[in-house]
Amino acid sequence: MGLIAFSFVFLSTIPVALASQIPNQIRSPETTHYGNQSYPGQKGRDYDYTSFNRNQTYRAAAVIEMFRFAWNGYSTYAFPNDDLLPVNSSYRNSRNGWGVAAVDGLDTAIIMEQEDIVNQILDFIPTIDFTKTKAPVSSVVSLFETNIRYIGGLLSSYDLLKGPFSHLDVDDDKVDALLSQCKILADTLKFAFDTPTGIPVNSIFPNNRTFSARGRRQDGIRTAGLAELGTLVLEWQHLSDLTGDPEYGDLAQKAQSYWFNPSSEIWPGLTGGNFSVETGEILDEYGGWTSGNDSAYEYLIKMYVYDPDRYQNYSKRFIEAADSTIAHLLSHPSSRPDLTMAGSFTGSAVQNYSEQLACFIGGSFILGSTALDRPDYLKHGLDFCEFCANGYRYTASGIGPIVYSWNLTELSWSNFTNQTDLYEKAGWFIDDNTAFLNGQAPEAIESWYYAYQVTGNQYWRDVAWAYTLAQNRTERVGSGFSSILNVLKEDGGGWENIQASYMLAEVLKYQYLIQAPEKKKGIWDVEYTPDGAGQGGNVNYFVYNTEAHPFRVRAEKPV
Repeated sequence: MGLIAFSFVFLSTIPVALASQIPNQIRSPETTHYGNQSYPGQKGRDYDYTSFNRNQTYRAAAVIEMFRFAWNGYSTYAFPNDDLLPVNSSYRNSRNGWGVAAVDGLDTAIIMEQEDIVNQILDFIPTIDFTKTKAPVSSVVSLFETNIRYIGGLLSSYDLLKGPFSHLDVDDDKVDALLSQCKILADTLKFAFDTPTGIPVNSIFPNNRTFSARGRRQDGIRTAGLAELGTLVLEWQHLSDLTGDPEYGDLAQKAQSYWFNPSSEIWPGLTGGNFSVETGEILDEYGGWTSGNDSAYEYLIKMYVYDPDRYQNYSKRFIEAADSTIAHLLSHPSSRPDLTMAGSFTGSAVQNYSEQLACFIGGSFILGSTALDRPDYLKHGLDFCEFCANGYRYTASGIGPIVYSWNLTELSWSNFTNQTDLYEKAGWFIDDNTAFLNGQAPEAIESWYYAYQVTGNQYWRDVAWAYTLAQNRTERVGSGFSSILNVLKEDGGGWENIQASYMLAEVLKYQYLIQAPEKKKGIWDVEYTPDGAGQGGNVNYFVYNTEAHPFRVRAEKPV
């Protein structure tokens, strides 16, 4: 098949179980046609979306079926452990043994109004002992991962069930337990901040309140990555605001201060990504919107949206970072000058390199465009969204790569020359022969969701739908979903055999939200507008953390 042809064998890509749960009376709506297209851009270079089912109720129902399939596999074979291993219907505990898939996936079930799943998880959460890991021996805990998945999931579910989804038939006492359990968990974790600077140690042992050796250099200096110290403030500040206890927010804000007053900068707002826990000094000059740094930049605009009156300093920092990115990091592959992405950097040298993890950048710029009234950010945000859409378009599997390179020096190396044809067509190649796997990735669809909410352009829904179809065709295996081993192979080349909690928390949530018909949208949507997507007047009553958990903003006048 051609590069994108697989995506258009529509009926064969929808599983029988899925199709059987979509009402027969749903029909595609009447559309205005532009030639053989219903909107400009529906068909383009190496893609054709003209045969997609146009009915958004059908699409939303299909995503709900995917969520229920993933949940049922987890519930049957893995619950209350952390992860489903879908190929052999087994389980493992990768995130402390507290049932991360359940906690992480709860707010998705709430938004989809799947009451049976919501109540199953609500019954479970009060039974979790967050004071110690569920393992025979003390196991290391990532503060970063525990924060975004568990604390984020508990807080968002509390906000949704106390707010726009209070009509669901649930036990109010168990809703209250979400906040009390979250406080217990934060109290368990907060010793991580007991350092000379207040920058937390990320890898910790809660059972005996000690620090892991991970992150300690040979010279004895403990280090923290920018994302590790900069992706706590939204969750911990929101916990303070809900409980009335300022300690949690104060801890995270103190750690953040070392980035806001950095020991060095490459350009205004852009710094190296490795900090000394002992002194707060920045220890390197490598950075960008890629792994290790990514969500710290994401939280700059999101903290401003959370409360513009209190966090003007975050918007100032975001503007500096965004403007420096535009001035210094934008890059165009030589074979595809129509594409634009922000490269990473080492010192002042820009690297023609990015990652799947950086695909959130489009959404951040789009959010900044509306919250800060910066139309120029919208243009750049949409350019970044398109770069990542192009990434999914040129793999045989329809699943985007985990890394992107447009470095011609690397391409000339003998171990990458077999990707020359790919580079000529796509504008990128994979510069790591151990990095062909990927799958349950949320970052690109997150940005496409923001793009749709602001522009109302059906194109972004179709880009997302192509990803949904590809996931069903390549990742649906055994009792759940798994990342594939080779995105450049049409069948995916096999499976990694783990259903990530963020498949439930992020991927399926964003896939549902972008496809949901207008009657199913509400104030929990990003860039909400009562007149419908693309009609202007966007406002954010909720802000989503980096694991796609929506928090009710504290703004007196939401932006």
